Amino acid sequence: MPEEKEYMTLDEAAQSLGLKRPSLYYYLNALKIERHRFKLNRHTYITKADVERIREVKEKPWLAGEGTSKDAA
Repeated sequence: MPEEKEYMTLDEAAQSLGLKRPSLYYYLNALKIERHRFKLNRHTYITKADVERIREVKEKPWLAGEGTSKDAA
């Protein structure tokens, strides 16, 4: 049985989530998700747990917490 990978490249994550790269970067920055780089490898990775977190927030935005509203006084 093949061992499941713990990390995904940003391209793999974007494809899995059905997002374009700029949209993935938006989620990475908004959720403050750490990116990982490994020696001798030019790709950038995120954990599978973080991919699932993005998937949950994409489906249920209220899970991301409260943002700022321009109408709030």
